[in-house]
Amino acid sequence: MLLSIIKFFRGFVCVRLSGYAPERFLNLCGNRDIVIWNLERDGDDYEFYISVQAFRTLRPIAKKTRTKLVVKKRFGFPFWLHRYRRRKLFFGGILLFFLILILLSQFIWNIEINGNSYITDETVLAYLKEQDLSFGTPKKKIDAEKLEESFRMAFDDVIWTSVKISGTKMTIDLQENIKNKERERPNDGKAYDIIAEKDAVIDTVITRQGAPQITAGTQVKKGDVLILGRLEILGDGGEVTNYQYCVSDADITGVTTYPYEDSFPLAYEKKVPTGNVKKQYAISAFGYYLFIPSLSHGYEHAEKYTSEYQIHICSDFYLPFYFETNEYREYVPEDGIYKESEAKELAASHLLTYLEKLREKDVQIIQKNVMIEIDEKNCRASGNITVKEKIGTYAPTEVLAVPAPEIPADEGINTQ
Repeated sequence: MLLSIIKFFRGFVCVRLSGYAPERFLNLCGNRDIVIWNLERDGDDYEFYISVQAFRTLRPIAKKTRTKLVVKKRFGFPFWLHRYRRRKLFFGGILLFFLILILLSQFIWNIEINGNSYITDETVLAYLKEQDLSFGTPKKKIDAEKLEESFRMAFDDVIWTSVKISGTKMTIDLQENIKNKERERPNDGKAYDIIAEKDAVIDTVITRQGAPQITAGTQVKKGDVLILGRLEILGDGGEVTNYQYCVSDADITGVTTYPYEDSFPLAYEKKVPTGNVKKQYAISAFGYYLFIPSLSHGYEHAEKYTSEYQIHICSDFYLPFYFETNEYREYVPEDGIYKESEAKELAASHLLTYLEKLREKDVQIIQKNVMIEIDEKNCRASGNITVKEKIGTYAPTEVLAVPAPEIPADEGINTQ
């Protein structure tokens, strides 16, 4: 591939060799290290390809061997340049094109975000826009190290960030603290309890630091202290002489109940496709669109499907130009009514979606008690979902005064 590019820019020709001793001519070319390729015999003559620079050295050899060289075809950039040498506007346009490419290469036109799970791409892009570091930002304005630090300060869940700029593309790699997503331990030098976030029945308690106030099977209400961050120091007689404070640390799971409610009407608008499809193309740049064709699709009812492609020269050299395809699929609206089986299937689908969202929060589903009822107009699903989840959250520990030591009365002393 590289050799072909070099040949194109240097230029090469197809030559027909004829005369008294063409074989001697070829031997002399080999002795003088003159490179020829694609050598083919045509009767008594030969055809081959040779670079322009090497062709200029063949005249003495042709004269010595009494052979004749005829150039049949010319290839490469020098001949193309010579062919269009009088078209000044054409070359001016090419020069302007490259100048525009050089200008556009000084800005960021594509942002790729990797490694994010809880933080959405939209959130990251919105933050970049607030910092005036979004699309169209000059590359010299972006300080990668400062941007990495600002990400870690702006998003508590981000523990590592990498910002790289290549071509006109900025790549942002994030690493989130998924392991401690539930809640990080306070680190401000104060004491903290672990309290219940909601009403629950305690399932498991694994205490690493603090004084547990509950055991498995304990019924707790929201706000109850589960792990106390205050430890009592007892004297020889079992009395409290002092307190030691700490940040409680424990893994606590509880069984809780989520109420579930969902309803939807049985009547709905049914979209019956007609099979008619029209496509509209658009080219956009800097927020402006040119639609081809510019006329409307003409459908009274249609669903629109859009796909967008950003123009780029190589993997990292993106341009602020987009090619968009809009597909309009015509449909006829009709009044429809869900059958009982269809309504139950749709209600079950809604329930599965709700359960999946709970599982994404690291909630374990234990039991589902949901009833689906259908009347003349609506379908309703209601009930309770029993789950097992982590229920602890942090709250400051109440600081108590140190008990004053008791001074025993002297025995055997007569004060009279």
